[in-house]
Amino acid sequence: MMSESLRTRLDELEKVSSPARRGQRLEGVVAELFRQLHFEVRLNPGAARPRQTDVLASKAGEAYLIECKWRSDKATVDDIDSLRSRLRRTDRGVVGILVSFNGFSGSVLFDVEHHREQPVLLISGDELRLAADRRENLSDLLWRKKEALSTDGRVIVDEPLIKRRKTNRPIIKLPSAKESFLMANGAASSVVSCGGSLTTMLFAQYLADIDWVPAAGHGVTLDVTPAARNERELLGLLTMLANLGWVTSSASWSISQSTMSWHGIGPDAFAAELLRWKERARTPGAHHSEEISYFDRCDGGFYTLTANMAASRSRTTIAPSLSFQLQGIPLDTGPLLQLCRSAGIHHGVYFRPRDERSVRRHRGAAPLATDVNPICLIISPASGPQLKFDHWVTGMVIANPFHQVKGPSLPMDIPAQIGESEQLVCSLAHHHPNDGRQLAYHLDHIEDTSTSNAIVIRPVVDWTEPDRPAQDDVPPRLQDEPRSTDRRASS
Repeated sequence: MMSESLRTRLDELEKVSSPARRGQRLEGVVAELFRQLHFEVRLNPGAARPRQTDVLASKAGEAYLIECKWRSDKATVDDIDSLRSRLRRTDRGVVGILVSFNGFSGSVLFDVEHHREQPVLLISGDELRLAADRRENLSDLLWRKKEALSTDGRVIVDEPLIKRRKTNRPIIKLPSAKESFLMANGAASSVVSCGGSLTTMLFAQYLADIDWVPAAGHGVTLDVTPAARNERELLGLLTMLANLGWVTSSASWSISQSTMSWHGIGPDAFAAELLRWKERARTPGAHHSEEISYFDRCDGGFYTLTANMAASRSRTTIAPSLSFQLQGIPLDTGPLLQLCRSAGIHHGVYFRPRDERSVRRHRGAAPLATDVNPICLIISPASGPQLKFDHWVTGMVIANPFHQVKGPSLPMDIPAQIGESEQLVCSLAHHHPNDGRQLAYHLDHIEDTSTSNAIVIRPVVDWTEPDRPAQDDVPPRLQDEPRSTDRRASS
């Protein structure tokens, strides 16, 4: 049965003068809404014997005992008490729902908030109309109501759209990266910028190979379209991911404009840089939008968060996407289910098999480029009582030897997108102390992986230590930074 017919049936019910007949027909509309969500629905079931109730809707892990009222007045505490007496005769875990087309008295809201040990969700006529029109996802509505009641002690009824998903819970602090960029002037920075283009390509210091398992196959993909309509909601989504344990300090990211790209490490640096859109919008030839790409590891694989975002005060997003690449379908899907529900997604999400290896490696008999010089270093704190230095060098930024090289001219099927960046943010194959040694660097190989909406590249630099007199103990030469800025560097 189509949702339009449900709305029509609701409109027709307003013409019925008998409250008893209206309520009875309302049961049928509510039952059909739950059937469309693949609940098993029974009218007047025996679950609450000896008394009858209107609807029992059940699905794996969920069960609702639903009472429907359509009177000229609002539902009262007596209606709540009646539903609760029936709930006490049901199995534990069954949640009550009171549907009242003309709303609820203030005493009902107070009672529900102060008796959370036996939860009852309240649905108004306006909310029912929105669900019948599919302007409101009923599964998401029920989830928000349960979360607000159990976690924040709030009753949600006729929630304004702008306030949705706001809670009284403290905001978790996003983790900071251990690594930082050491600029040519000796300052540390959380971000580097260089010439680029509008692209969802980004660099990573590490790629998880989900094919590194004994079984055959290439893993699975899970794509989720979160309800993140603007910058604030996108940052809220990142905070939610952090709160659920899906965010690590080693995340990498990029923000791309038409002629420039900004690359960084760490979720907190990403959140801070995202807010600086006005500075990026002032770059020459800036586009009216920018591409946002975020890459992180997770249990069993990795994921990307991508979106196109307006480079204007509205900061509206287009096509936000979470794309997970996993070794396989986890035995315990609970964490992914919790993530989807918290992001407002309750159906239409499926695992799909991957048809290619997750990590591609491009390595030749000789280095891809020799005599490369660092524009800046990527350093990480060193610890240990025997160490005589403060930081390890774990990566570097170099001039891109493939900049503006077209796809067919690239060696060994290296992704064509690599030519769009003026610089490469590289990992170091073998870390070395940042102790002033003079070293010779070369671009050893390139690794890449992809999700449904982004490509992630890991260029890998290695080094040799040529023979030299001891007094020549100087740091690696830092060349000038073409079109690169360190406006957020701090000494």
